[in-house]
Amino acid sequence: MAWRLAQALIDLRNEVNTRWPHRDKRSDGTIGDAAHASRASDHNPWVKDAAGVGVVRALDIDIDGIDAAWLAEHLRQHGQRGDRRLTNGGYVIFNRRITNPNFSGWHAYTGRNPHTSHVHVSFSRTAYDDRGSWGVLGGGGEGPAPAPSGRPTLRAGSTGQAVRDLQAFLNRVYPAYSRLAVDGIFGPNTTAAVKEFQRRSGLAVDGIVGPRTWAKLGFR
Repeated sequence: MAWRLAQALIDLRNEVNTRWPHRDKRSDGTIGDAAHASRASDHNPWVKDAAGVGVVRALDIDIDGIDAAWLAEHLRQHGQRGDRRLTNGGYVIFNRRITNPNFSGWHAYTGRNPHTSHVHVSFSRTAYDDRGSWGVLGGGGEGPAPAPSGRPTLRAGSTGQAVRDLQAFLNRVYPAYSRLAVDGIFGPNTTAAVKEFQRRSGLAVDGIVGPRTWAKLGFR
């Protein structure tokens, strides 16, 4: 059977590869294997384009060497904003959770594969070839990153509003591994969440939120 990749899939994969050029790709996937072919899966080219060619509308992205939790949440937010490349049949699965049908949040995923080694993205059944930026670029480059203006360096023992802001932000954007009490105290749990973010982002894993960590967080 003739098949091809959805253009939205290619664009997202290109942005991920550009942001994280040294990432591991061993758990990447597009066209389904025999196991996928035996069941309903967007890795199978069952949707046909106008020329009758089957379109693969699912992408698996290896979590090693990227910030997978950020990427999954970033894509969910695209869907929540009504991105046509995801609505009407698209969804995201990561770390035993799947996006709600309207992308308003996440709920438990109980399929055979827990999706702990990769982020799965299924694209729209209709707008899978729409073009446009996914907004992945801009925070994952190599080399030194400037500190966002006015952000203090935080570490174990820090207290105050800046810590509360950090905790709330981590919980909102990285819920897969950040479930912090927003108490303004930079204790062991906050340190662990920061270190996990640093590990996933290719930063020095020191638990200190300095210029490079603030920049990678893309704090809003």
